[in-house]
Amino acid sequence: MRSLNCGPEHDRLYPMKKFQVKTYQILSKKVEKGRRIRLAFLSDLHGASYGRGNSRLARAVERLGPDLILVGGDMMVGEPNPRLEAAEELLRALVKKRPVYYAFGNHESRLMENPKKYGKSFPAFCRRLKARGVCFLRNQKATVDVGAGVPVTLWGWDGPRRFYRKLRSVSMEDGYLERTLGRPEPKAYHILLAHNPQFAQAYFSWGADLILAGHYHGGVCRFSENRGLLAPNFRLFPPYCCGLFSQGEQRMAVSPGLGEHTVRLRVHNPRELFAIEIAHGGDA
Repeated sequence: MRSLNCGPEHDRLYPMKKFQVKTYQILSKKVEKGRRIRLAFLSDLHGASYGRGNSRLARAVERLGPDLILVGGDMMVGEPNPRLEAAEELLRALVKKRPVYYAFGNHESRLMENPKKYGKSFPAFCRRLKARGVCFLRNQKATVDVGAGVPVTLWGWDGPRRFYRKLRSVSMEDGYLERTLGRPEPKAYHILLAHNPQFAQAYFSWGADLILAGHYHGGVCRFSENRGLLAPNFRLFPPYCCGLFSQGEQRMAVSPGLGEHTVRLRVHNPRELFAIEIAHGGDA
């Protein structure tokens, strides 16, 4: 296969190629004492490249030594003839080192569902990565053993377009996730990849132990760990904007993303790669 690179045009679009690693430790009674689950979580790359072939980002993920690499969607921009090279280079490098599980965001769903408008390059992108070992989760689950003394079940929710409408508030009806995904088995540790954090309460009610989301890009302007200015649907000061949230023993981590589109602006809002360690413990 030919070598992929982003080229000078992409470099001009992303002149400030910086990101930081954000580390969270989560405690769970489900994990055995002395065991750990280590995750790297990437979201909202939107075609950004950190070094040729995204080499700097790939090395940063590898240094974390994760058991699993989880991708939360919007790795490119959903537009006609999308630029897929940056995401493909990165994922090809990562899957050589660790298992990679990829749930769609609204941009992937758009590209997959309307090939007449957006072309057939994205379905081909998915086929190539699947052949190399990337596991795509579109309203599907995968159960893995990472030596934590408890099975880890990964769920990927692929939300329809109505959940991403702009200038309009929508709700998720009771029972929707159970009908769409199924019911989580209580003896496993359940991680839900759900791109849009707007429906956090539905995710918590469904029963995920850990929810991983993105989509909001940190609210463009970030005021604190959990507060940002603007959601993509133009809602001001959206709840569950960024950072770590808790409800009982459940956790939700919302990434500010590794790239952006349309509004290419960040104020006190660095791009972040999440490193998450889940260890045995109580409610802390």
